[in-house]
Amino acid sequence: MYISFYYILQFEVDADDYIVAVQVTYDNVFGQESDIITSITFNTFKGKTSPPYGLETEKKFVLKDKNGGKLVGFHGRAGEALHALGAYFATTTTPVTPGTPAKKLSAIGGDEGTAWDDGAYDGVKKVYVGQGQDGISAVKFEYNKGAEDIVGGEHGKRTLLGFEEFELDYPSEYITAVEGTYDRIFGSDGVVITMLRFKTNKQTSAPFGLEAGTAFELKEEGHKIVGFHGKASELLHQFGVHVMPITN
Repeated sequence: MYISFYYILQFEVDADDYIVAVQVTYDNVFGQESDIITSITFNTFKGKTSPPYGLETEKKFVLKDKNGGKLVGFHGRAGEALHALGAYFATTTTPVTPGTPAKKLSAIGGDEGTAWDDGAYDGVKKVYVGQGQDGISAVKFEYNKGAEDIVGGEHGKRTLLGFEEFELDYPSEYITAVEGTYDRIFGSDGVVITMLRFKTNKQTSAPFGLEAGTAFELKEEGHKIVGFHGKASELLHQFGVHVMPITN
């Protein structure tokens, strides 16, 4: 009998770092017709190494780009277990050099939902906000890092209303503050973010959602917002930001 227990572990990489190698072990496990991946370990450019995820066995190989590229994706073969694993690497477009670290400001709102964190980037290019009947249903952001545009994941659950967008004139425009409200809505899972409004060095967006409940503002003087974090389920429960000093 082959019994599997499923759970998810996370390895977080700093915004100014990236994965350069994956150490993989594999073996033949009773109940499986072929070898399966038994453990994976991640190594980053700045020397950070994850714990091994799974059980390390003797047979092993390393996924690594001969030109020192960064990991950007995976491919492989799987059934009830992972049988094969490969990786995609991309050439780094900008060198990673030590700079002023971003600061993470505490999120505001309720404690319900699952935590998410996009990390910190050079700046924000576009904001996507989805609205539900009782509050903000989902958010998504497009960032810039060096010469790359990076679209973050969707946090929350998109409704039939889809997303409204707020696009910045990047790089000359940047977000300096986020205003919002949160409230306890009947029928929802606790406190939810009901409205978000983004202020830049050039303009203020229209409010996304219904301005109701307790007001808040996320900002730090002399800083720009370069990333977001929070908690979400089918609605956005908590919202916070990463900031970095304005240098231009």
